[in-house]
Amino acid sequence: MVKYLLLTLVLLFCEIAVAQQRVKITGTVCDMQTKKPVEGVNVILQDISRRIIYGYDITQGNGSFSISCQAGPDSLSVVIKGFNVREQWQIVACRSQQIDLLVEFERVKIKEVVVKAPSVTRRRDTLSYMVAKYLDPTDHTIGDVLRKMPGIEVAKSGEIRYNGRAINKFYVEDMDMLEGRYGIATNNIQARDIAKVEVYENHQPIKALQKLAPTDRAAINLRLKESAKGTWNATLQLGAGYKPWMRNIEATTMYFGRRFQTLNTYKTNNTGDDVEQELTSFYGGLGSTLSILGVHTPTKPSLDKKRYLDNDVHTISVNTVTKLKKELELKANAHYIHDFRTSKGSSITTYYLSGQSPLVIREQTLADQRNDRTEVSLQLNSNTSKHYLQEKFTFSGEWNSDLGRVMMGDDRVDQRFRLPKITIRNRFHNVRQFRKWTLNFNSETDYSTQPTTLRIYPMLYPEVFDTPTDYPNAHQMLDSKCFRTQNRAFTSYSVKRWNFSLNAALNARIERMDSELAPMNARGQTLPTVDTMRNDIYWRKFDLIVGPGISYRIGEKFNASLYVPLDFMSLRTEDNVRGKTDKSDDLIFSPSFSIQSALTVNLKFSARASYQENIGGLYDTYSGFIMTDYRMISSKKGEISRNKIQNYSASFSYGNAIRALFGSFDIRYWRTQRNLMYGTTYEGSLSRIESVLLDNNSKGFSVNGEVSKRFDGISTTINVSGGFNRSWAEVLRQGKVMQTTYDLATVSFGFASQFTQAVRLDYDVEYSRSRSNIEGGDQLEPIDVVQQEATMNFIIKKKFICRVGCDYYYNAGVGGADRNMFFLDAGLEYNIGRMAYSIEARNLLDTRVFNSASYSDITSYVYSYKLRPASVMFKVKFSLR
Repeated sequence: MVKYLLLTLVLLFCEIAVAQQRVKITGTVCDMQTKKPVEGVNVILQDISRRIIYGYDITQGNGSFSISCQAGPDSLSVVIKGFNVREQWQIVACRSQQIDLLVEFERVKIKEVVVKAPSVTRRRDTLSYMVAKYLDPTDHTIGDVLRKMPGIEVAKSGEIRYNGRAINKFYVEDMDMLEGRYGIATNNIQARDIAKVEVYENHQPIKALQKLAPTDRAAINLRLKESAKGTWNATLQLGAGYKPWMRNIEATTMYFGRRFQTLNTYKTNNTGDDVEQELTSFYGGLGSTLSILGVHTPTKPSLDKKRYLDNDVHTISVNTVTKLKKELELKANAHYIHDFRTSKGSSITTYYLSGQSPLVIREQTLADQRNDRTEVSLQLNSNTSKHYLQEKFTFSGEWNSDLGRVMMGDDRVDQRFRLPKITIRNRFHNVRQFRKWTLNFNSETDYSTQPTTLRIYPMLYPEVFDTPTDYPNAHQMLDSKCFRTQNRAFTSYSVKRWNFSLNAALNARIERMDSELAPMNARGQTLPTVDTMRNDIYWRKFDLIVGPGISYRIGEKFNASLYVPLDFMSLRTEDNVRGKTDKSDDLIFSPSFSIQSALTVNLKFSARASYQENIGGLYDTYSGFIMTDYRMISSKKGEISRNKIQNYSASFSYGNAIRALFGSFDIRYWRTQRNLMYGTTYEGSLSRIESVLLDNNSKGFSVNGEVSKRFDGISTTINVSGGFNRSWAEVLRQGKVMQTTYDLATVSFGFASQFTQAVRLDYDVEYSRSRSNIEGGDQLEPIDVVQQEATMNFIIKKKFICRVGCDYYYNAGVGGADRNMFFLDAGLEYNIGRMAYSIEARNLLDTRVFNSASYSDITSYVYSYKLRPASVMFKVKFSLR
């Protein structure tokens, strides 16, 4: 006990001794002029040489500070530092004391610093492209800027791809107003109104399915500047030119608010600008039913449409979306198109035959095509993490009136085609999530009717009818009606990383087709149609599909899924002309397996394997002959086609935002087994297509890759891509089966660069080689094609822009000097305030005809197409904002 008491006393005395050796300095800091306390000033206690720091404190709101330290040298230095405070110090004795200090404020000069934001940033699966880093005075719409962003590709059709894959959604401020017709946005929203373009990788647009149905597709979202939100903007463009007399008128209004958006356009021109293209929807769904009849038209050249499109077009587009509640939207879209096109060209078509001399057909073709289309849709949409609802009703109508003329030596054939078409469609989709359970029901139904007629004056092949000479013409009538419905439901249950689902679908397709091919006299009267030229077919197909699915998921890093459906298919065909009824009940097995993996933050991998069996439709089963154009008639002899298809694919995608480097690599293999071959028999220039029960195979593979890189230091985006495709197929001609091989190799390179503030250069070059071979027969010469496009812009004080463009085309399949084609354009633009004035000259070399050559299986085409002449156009554009 005494020992513990002595130890306690010793420790107590030591602590007192240490405490006696500590120094505590307190005080206040005040402004020298106002005498008011100064807050946030650093007070530092150092030795006189100011090499050792003994302690520090920051003054409080009343200017006080307190610093404690071990006793050291005889004297200490109290140093005062702070923002806008002149540094000073004071020597004090090394003992506990209180001192009051006065400080003096001074201006601090900061060196100029330039902060440069990166052109693209990444946050998890979202990439953000800063529009200001790509924008220059030559860019008018956001579509112009998108073409310069690495990883993003805008096709000539207007379709947008990210790392080689088509996007699945296009948003403006996270609202999908345009329903796939995003060309309206990219061609009309001003680039200066967009702050950034966001890319949502692996985007599942239905929030309730984000963890159940992953995807490797991306979406694009436009983020507006604050000045462009909640305000109306309108633009008006007026243009006139010659040759011929031309007009170009455009009017656009738009508004983007938090709860309401609208974008409306009216455009008309006869300058070759294809404004109809921006009204094309790139979303999926039930495809439209197409007519198999039509006039024979010239083969379109692989040129920009503005060089050859002889058009007269009017388009109207009205689009709105309103948020009724936080997640409930009402959309309305309406479009109307009137388009009249004239085309003229000539062609030499060579059909290669086994053991015979090739069949060569020479044609000169003219066509006038008039098309009127309208579509109106109304949609109610709710999208939350627990519930998704979509109800969409669409009405569309189409009216075609086409005329065509073909000259074959001394023979002349006129054609007249009529098509009125009406389609009504409804789509309903509902998803509900209950903790671990999910219920999903999706239904899409439509009904269409399209009575079509094709008249030929005169019929070149009277032996087809064996009719009197006073009925020299032909009249083809085809009336079809189609009802389609696809209904799918599935329920799923999640256990940790596993998800188990049960899928069921009930699909139906019911069609009725009547056709008559009859001789016709000059007054439009027809003779009774013989049975071999008639069809009256009722076609019905039901599918009951049931199958389990299983998936395994590790967060955002890995997902594997297997779907094993069984299709109980019932098919019935009634040929009322021949009194024949066919029934078929089959059990079809169509499994699919897919993997998605994020190997790193930037590198992603996906693979898919699938097997499916397809049964041919109504137009694969008719027995009576149908004339699809002036020199082609076909009959499928009522046989049902059955195709077994295997598909295997794998792809890598890379997106490094820090290095602004993007790339993709895809490889694919497919194989198809068919029970029917569609053989062609040539009788002069007449082609008879008939089905033959004969097993045959086709297969092929493709390898494609692309890389794009942004160099901010020189404001340049570079794109490199290439690919190789090979396919093997069997072709039946003149009753003989020929083994064929088709190869296509492509390489392309392009860049968009603004070398200086005054000069911008865009350049693209593409090389392709195609080749067709017949096993044991003719080895066709390869066709090499080179296309180059270059545009130089000179920017003078950001107001004047002088533009010079040159295109070059080389085609080895064309003989003589025509294998090299040149085009030259020029333009001048002046911008001041809200006004823009421009003058544009196209085809200054006045190239009148474009010549080209290509292969399709074992058929070669050499064709020429009439181009638009040299022209000049003056435009004035006004913007409200």
